[in-house]
Amino acid sequence: MKLIKKVPTIDVKRTFVISDHITQRKNLGNNHKFLKDLSEEEFTKKIHSAKKAILRLKEKSLDKLISPKWPKRVKSYNNSQWFLAEASPKELGVWNRAGGLPFDWTNDSLFQTTKKVKNALDKKSKILKRRARHSIPNILKIESHLKQKEKYLYPIVFKTDTGTQGRKRLKKKMKGDIDDGCMRSIALAISGRNPITVYFGIPLKK
Repeated sequence: MKLIKKVPTIDVKRTFVISDHITQRKNLGNNHKFLKDLSEEEFTKKIHSAKKAILRLKEKSLDKLISPKWPKRVKSYNNSQWFLAEASPKELGVWNRAGGLPFDWTNDSLFQTTKKVKNALDKKSKILKRRARHSIPNILKIESHLKQKEKYLYPIVFKTDTGTQGRKRLKKKMKGDIDDGCMRSIALAISGRNPITVYFGIPLKK
């Protein structure tokens, strides 16, 4: 894990809201959100549209967009010092059962999770649920996504067992727990991205 520089909390919140905006599926709810199959040009237009709408918002407005579904997340973001960082897939871990993945697939590092997901994708296994089955292959088709050209799509990561604690009950402890961007992180790791650029949150000293 390499910390590069401090970043303002509002950039992390913008990242969460923009990512949520481009993956949300109308009338399907949060459990069914995933990036649909887009061309590079369509993806660029979608990002531009999301940024145009969201970057003009003040932080309190961003909090209102986040808090109805995830009130703990706003508090966790506010109680952390944020950094732009680089991390290896072996240093990170995804949420417990992220994207509907089996529990034992998420109980280790992102590196190990990725190996299982890639094998399942290659075999077109039905064990992959709707979100993982569609989102990961669709991300893999977008070169600009895999090259991490857009800072508002970096995965959001907390120091182990802090923040939203998405891996609290998992035995394998990593340096960072991915809070938002688990499907993106898996796709990045499958593509061979190493290190992965992330936003990394460390609890503020009280």
